[in-house]
Amino acid sequence: MRAFYQLVLWSVLAANSSVWASTNRLAYTTSWIGNSYGGGGSWVQQDIKGMRVTPDGTVYANAEWDEAGREVGVYKDGRPIALAGHSHGWGYHGGTAIAVNGKYVYFAQSVENEGGGLKDTNTWPPKGNDWFGFSRRWRSDITQGAPFPGGKGGSGDTLKGSFLLVNEVPNKTDASLKGLWADEDCVYVSDPFNHQVRVYDANTLEAVACWSVDRPDQIGMDGVRTLWIIQKPDGTHAPEILRFATNGTRLPQTITFPAGVVPTALCLDNRGRLLVADDGPDQQLRIYSGLDKAPALAGAFGEKGGIYSGTPGQPASLKFNRPTGIGCDATGGIYVASDGGSGGGGTVLESYTPAGKLLWRLFGLEFVDMADVDPGYDHDVFTKEEHFRMDYSRDPGEQWSYRGYTIDRFKFPQDPRLHVWSAGAWVQRIQNRRFLFVNDMYSEVLQVYRFDPLTNGEIALPSVLFAKSHLQKEGGWPPHQPQKGEWIWRDRNGNGAFDDGEFVTNEGKDAPSLWGWSVDSDGNVWQATQEAGIRKFTCRGLDAQGNPNYEFLSMSSFPMPEPFTRLERVYYVPGADTLYLAGYTAERPHHDGLWKVMGRVICRYDDWNKGSRKACWQITPDYTVDGSWKGKPASMTVAGDYVFLVYVVGGRVEVFNADTGAPVGHMKPGPEVGGALPGDAVGWVDIPEGIRACRRATGEYLVFVEEDWKSKVLMYQWRPN
Repeated sequence: MRAFYQLVLWSVLAANSSVWASTNRLAYTTSWIGNSYGGGGSWVQQDIKGMRVTPDGTVYANAEWDEAGREVGVYKDGRPIALAGHSHGWGYHGGTAIAVNGKYVYFAQSVENEGGGLKDTNTWPPKGNDWFGFSRRWRSDITQGAPFPGGKGGSGDTLKGSFLLVNEVPNKTDASLKGLWADEDCVYVSDPFNHQVRVYDANTLEAVACWSVDRPDQIGMDGVRTLWIIQKPDGTHAPEILRFATNGTRLPQTITFPAGVVPTALCLDNRGRLLVADDGPDQQLRIYSGLDKAPALAGAFGEKGGIYSGTPGQPASLKFNRPTGIGCDATGGIYVASDGGSGGGGTVLESYTPAGKLLWRLFGLEFVDMADVDPGYDHDVFTKEEHFRMDYSRDPGEQWSYRGYTIDRFKFPQDPRLHVWSAGAWVQRIQNRRFLFVNDMYSEVLQVYRFDPLTNGEIALPSVLFAKSHLQKEGGWPPHQPQKGEWIWRDRNGNGAFDDGEFVTNEGKDAPSLWGWSVDSDGNVWQATQEAGIRKFTCRGLDAQGNPNYEFLSMSSFPMPEPFTRLERVYYVPGADTLYLAGYTAERPHHDGLWKVMGRVICRYDDWNKGSRKACWQITPDYTVDGSWKGKPASMTVAGDYVFLVYVVGGRVEVFNADTGAPVGHMKPGPEVGGALPGDAVGWVDIPEGIRACRRATGEYLVFVEEDWKSKVLMYQWRPN
């Protein structure tokens, strides 16, 4: 049953008056996309990197970071049943390894001191250093620490004496633990920083042994208590799996792999077979038998090619996407955690019978993501890398289904989403062809993707990239870019790669400082620069490959209109020739240095291209002048008859009449996402373009809000009276 809120009439304020946060709560429904659960105490963590499955089918998962603090989550029968807590903040984070025995849960962690501000030698490292090790919790209650002599922790929101320090290193040094295995007697630890496997007493956590292994990673134990350890590759060595006795004696059995196999996780099943997750092009679980004598490949589990098999990018059972964790229960059931996300938020956690029948599947797909509706079909919604099919007749949280993953990192390794931490999304139609526009958290670039379903299924093909200046990215990406100034790349030969001769520049000059990007319904790209006015890149149609054509020669520049002294956001409506701007004025100046804030004033300009650039109304939303994020508007958008504004903190949306600027009311998270619990609703809007809206043909408005807390995108459904 949908939860609706009572509509309260609101008196219209005169134009140009100051509008504070409205008290009129509209009649709407709160929903979400991208997570199997909406919030409160239940959500699926983002980016699982390590996993263990107990014989009864309980899944224990570890992630290096989950914004809401579920770095360590526990799942059973397709439901999240517990989280460790005390693993997020106060310098403590998650990791990539986890182990379980009859009494305890052990999970890898990193610990820092927040720039030296946290000081307690029993809880945090000294300034300039970081700690890497693992924590121990009671399996009977994972929220409770299981302390031991010499254990760290206790100050702030940390658990006393429950963290074992293994490596203390200077800041920015990766000395993380990559593998953990525990039986009733010992904990076995992969420490690639020191090229060792370390062994600790499972009860006292005293060090009892260690032996040398180059590049040790994930660990598994078979039925005769020997260890199987992934050895990661380096520049000269291919990956292998090595076998050891528990006293460190190297055993003769070694598993080598053909070229292209990337082992990421392993486990033993109830038949004594070794299962190995392969993150190479096959995206399968490789199954090995004959472990005691000569391990041999006995088969595979999953569709060859994973998410790219069949229709590329279309999710389905047994189509894995970057498997990061695997496990088996006592019946031989197989559990797979995948993390295909390019910039956070990619969890798909699945349970299968030994024969490959899907039992359950969980999603935690979003992090720092925005969603937008395809204007050609409002049941299709896209984020920077996912495609969802919507059924708006269903209950909150049930309207979406996962329809497509739009990145192919094997076919298009230069896809900007693999190199830039991407965030927002616009979907527009140009010549009735669908295009996905993607920006990033810091407004550094604007990416454009085209679709060719007949040849590439759900994959979004790299098409165009706007860059404000020369990009300094790892590995020298992108190749062939100009050495100075802003540029535009267009995929002239259609191969999705940044080739020589595919760039145009603006005479070696960097773009002006800007945070505001927008893409109008004609495919034109707008920029709101902070001090140099407004720029418009007209879409000059499509080239022979189907790419939108933009040139600096066709760029239009407009001076900053009154009353603005600094611009932060822009939105243009072509059919009405109406421009909306947000920023600061002399009366309401910029003062606090907060980068993601959209400003203190919104204005509308009619007949913009006719030269009539006088604001016809002005909105001055609530804005707390205190240097904090609270009470600051983050983003604005326009749809149909309304202007929508969202605040940085709390997911609150203010709605204004687009013709008059008069306030209409507000929406904020409802109980569907935990809004009924004090202080436990949603996270921050953490990107410049953190809100999108759409008016459906039915008259209903969809309002999407980025919120980075519990691996989802908020969706408000509102039907004006």
